[in-house]
Amino acid sequence: MDKQLPTRQDIPLELTWDLTAIFPNEAAYEAALQAIAEQTDQIETNWAGRIAKATDPITVLAAVRAYDQHAVLLNHAGNYAYLAFSVDMADAVNGARYMKFESFSAEVESRLSFLLSELMEVDDALLEAAGQLDSRFASVFADIRRRKKHKLSAETEKVLAALSPALRLPETVYEQTKHVDMDFGTFEANGQSYPLSFVLFENDYNLERDPVIRRAAFDAFSKTLAGYQNTVAAVYNGEVQKQKVISRLRGYDSVFDFLLDDQKVNRDLYDRQIDVIMRELAPHMRRYARLLQQAHGLDKMTFADLKISLDPDFDPQVTIEQSKSYIDGALSSLGLNYRDTVMRAYDERWVDFAQNKGKSTGGFCASPYGLHAFILLSWNGLLSEVFTLAHELGHAGHFILAAEKNPYLAFDTSLYFVEAPSTCNELLLTQYLLKQQDEPRFQRWVLSSMIQNTYYHNFVTHLLEAAYQREVYRRVEQGESLSAGDFSAIKRQILQDFWGDAVEINEGAELTWMRQPHYYRGLYPYTYSAGLTIATEVSQRILTEGEPAIQDWLQAMRAGGAVTPVEFAAMAGVDITTEQPLHSTIARIGAMIDQIEDLSQLVICSLPNV
Repeated sequence: MDKQLPTRQDIPLELTWDLTAIFPNEAAYEAALQAIAEQTDQIETNWAGRIAKATDPITVLAAVRAYDQHAVLLNHAGNYAYLAFSVDMADAVNGARYMKFESFSAEVESRLSFLLSELMEVDDALLEAAGQLDSRFASVFADIRRRKKHKLSAETEKVLAALSPALRLPETVYEQTKHVDMDFGTFEANGQSYPLSFVLFENDYNLERDPVIRRAAFDAFSKTLAGYQNTVAAVYNGEVQKQKVISRLRGYDSVFDFLLDDQKVNRDLYDRQIDVIMRELAPHMRRYARLLQQAHGLDKMTFADLKISLDPDFDPQVTIEQSKSYIDGALSSLGLNYRDTVMRAYDERWVDFAQNKGKSTGGFCASPYGLHAFILLSWNGLLSEVFTLAHELGHAGHFILAAEKNPYLAFDTSLYFVEAPSTCNELLLTQYLLKQQDEPRFQRWVLSSMIQNTYYHNFVTHLLEAAYQREVYRRVEQGESLSAGDFSAIKRQILQDFWGDAVEINEGAELTWMRQPHYYRGLYPYTYSAGLTIATEVSQRILTEGEPAIQDWLQAMRAGGAVTPVEFAAMAGVDITTEQPLHSTIARIGAMIDQIEDLSQLVICSLPNV
């Protein structure tokens, strides 16, 4: 079995994304940097010292419009530099381009930091009037008014902007350590040697049906992680301590308030999401873990076994070409315009399907403003990748719609609901697949894929990250400086609390905190379950109500960052000010597991020699 990853140069062109949609060549990218530099000079000349003294809303609005246009080009350049780097982090040219852009953008942001500082000096009534002149910018001015009490002096804001590359350094160091420095070598299982890497473990061995290979891979993977735990812990501790310092500088009561303010979410919504799921979902998932153990005839269920398929013999390979029919059928539920938009991803090479050395793990969707999306995958040919592709296309469709109605400064959304459109697409894919045939084994395959992928990923993996992260920040708030041992102890306790006696938290599981970059992006992990809670309710509305629910959903996605999470959910017909959507979603997960158990009995009876 050859799982050695090829270099980027050996990847067929059709498996890669096409960055010429951003800039046709390197010369055009460099010309964009020059244009950004010239625009920066012009904005400084035209607006520095003038905004704070403005007495009419027209002047204030004109300044913001000028900055908005400038920010679009900076957004395009940043995406171009990062996306090239993300697929081949070991390439010196890509690395140099990305680091150069980071320094360049920091200088630009520092020079233009006066804009926000001066806008915060403007009278609230004048800001509101400016928003009334152009309603597309109303939410931008509302955010400025809301954040006034947390502003620092203009000079301090300028210094912080200049230091932005250094402030982002923890995540950069983490990614470089994970993708470039860590060498996982090979491992032995069943008398055979197997190559190992971060991507191979997360995308292949994690799902391997042979428990001997799977557990040996987990042990070898964990051993390598352990060799870097002190370095990564120092980097992560630096990140959380930085956030604590900035929260204090800006006058927030806690680091939680600081990080949630940007999401337009209060502490109640955040804590409820974690507490209810930890309490109410755990019994259902323990039941599913026991079902996996029974189906595979395992002597015990360990943490290393949790991602396996319930029925690996009925987990057909899916080619990229075959995935088109699944995606087309599922997303037609949202109307032909939506479907046609996202299906362009195949012909226009929005997606990087390749598996190669130096490529970022997992999947993500980058959405340069006003252009199409760029989706990173590592295609493994399983149904799970079709779900992942549907997920990322959900982000793509969302931000394409948001850009149609909003300027760049009101285009980005709160993290709280950013995962709702993506996970809604996964649920629509499930509904589509269940309609294809009613054979019990196929039905079980679809439902178990939903549990193993969509709900496990968002309601278990990332929710347990969120519970872990909350405890880390609690300790930081209390003045602690945390080490690798502290991070591992916290993670192990969270895993044990959730899985109880249904799963053995074997050695190495505690190092799971080293496997995700989400911890370097604020309070991001909990938002996966928040988005999926909204998505579950919306998908049920679409299933039962049809066109009215579809139109509500499309309207909510078009709202972009102009609405709060509560407003976004309300537009889609969901009330997240109560626990009801959470209870309903968890009940649906439990009902799906009930169905899987019932179908399993039918499958067992229908198999030969049973």
